[in-house]
Amino acid sequence: SSGINAEWPLRPGKDGFSLFDKVGDNNIEASQIGDVMRAFGINPTNAQIQKAIEGIDPAGKKRIGFNRFMPVFETVKGASKPMTFEDYVEGMKVFDRDLVGYLNSGELRHLLTFMGEKLTDEEVDQIFAGLEDDNGNVQYDELIRRLMKDA
Repeated sequence: SSGINAEWPLRPGKDGFSLFDKVGDNNIEASQIGDVMRAFGINPTNAQIQKAIEGIDPAGKKRIGFNRFMPVFETVKGASKPMTFEDYVEGMKVFDRDLVGYLNSGELRHLLTFMGEKLTDEEVDQIFAGLEDDNGNVQYDELIRRLMKDA
């Protein structure tokens, strides 16, 4: 085992949360709650996401901060079923803006070494072995298969 836990790709925390802050004010759009939850390794239903948004932001317009997000995340996490392969792929699509099925290995390396349960460069090299193409991209479905096998 490579020491990766089942909470890949991101462990819930301010670092991961800030990746979704497109403005730089340490908040996210309320509409991003579902994406952030998936990136943090849970698979909320649309109904759970809607309920969370209504609870945090009844007007549907506000940006919300980490401290308002986490209690809702914990509540939904307690009611969610375990992540499947497809759920992890959906979580990675958050970072795949063009929906091409791969991510730049530099960006992935940054996520793996700076976010959540931080990995060393050696651990990332081990994980990427044989997955990186000539253009420096990694197909994340293959990456997820490898990580789930090692978990």
